[in-house]
Amino acid sequence: MNSPPKNPLVPRESQPDPNAATPPASSELLSPAAAVFEAASSVPTPVSDAAPPDPAWNGWDVLRIFVIAVVLLFATVFLLFAFVSGSTFKQRADRLSAMPELLLVAQMVAYLALLGYMYILVTRERGRPRFWQTIHWNWPSNLWPCLFGGFCLQAVVIGVEHFLPFPNNTPFESLLKRPLSVVLIAAFSVTLGPLMEELFFRAFLYPVLAHRFGVAAGIAISASGFALMHAAQYGYSWASVLLILIVGVVLGWVRERQDSVAAGFLVHVAYNGTIILLMFAATGGFRHLERLNQ
Repeated sequence: MNSPPKNPLVPRESQPDPNAATPPASSELLSPAAAVFEAASSVPTPVSDAAPPDPAWNGWDVLRIFVIAVVLLFATVFLLFAFVSGSTFKQRADRLSAMPELLLVAQMVAYLALLGYMYILVTRERGRPRFWQTIHWNWPSNLWPCLFGGFCLQAVVIGVEHFLPFPNNTPFESLLKRPLSVVLIAAFSVTLGPLMEELFFRAFLYPVLAHRFGVAAGIAISASGFALMHAAQYGYSWASVLLILIVGVVLGWVRERQDSVAAGFLVHVAYNGTIILLMFAATGGFRHLERLNQ
């Protein structure tokens, strides 16, 4: 068999010998240990794609929020004693009870401080910088169904109230005798009040309960806490507690169905806002509050 022709332009000693053995690949020159190391280094490092825990907090965190809320409410009330005249504790307490506007302002301050702690808990302690996204705030694309739902819910409650016994002269009704108190209540009931109630009961408490006991139990237990929180305002009337319990169940169902705390907040605002508008119309713009007791 004839060998391939030599290149006359290349010296004979530098031309490749066709009969020479093919040199081994670079990987064949490596020692066994080096070859194993090279193979291992070529394997891509797995990237962890595990989702962060949802919710980012636990039951102890929710209990801590509750304790801090109680402490803040008491602290702001006792702070008011420094600005109320009186030589004894009883005199200051009587003086303060005669000015419910100050108590409402104290509650607003306490709620704002509690909101700040909630933010710190989520963003700093749990390392989730997007607070509203973490709590499933999730503004609905269409606000009107939520607002209409709150209006209808209040209409149903007003209709059912005629068939249930309710006590007279409840602590809440005693606040409706001063125009400034009524204005503060109206503003509070459609802003900070429903916001903080939805954050605690539906944003923080509900997902912990649902994760542990299931959706139905989570809605029922959080709604029960929501109703008991309002019991004192209505003289611990079982009828009032029952109606508020039903409202809490609806709000919990909306939060779960829409995966949105904001949706429940809008229903809550419309629910409270409906009765505020009715009171505004019935009293001539809060100028004739005596009509509320007729």
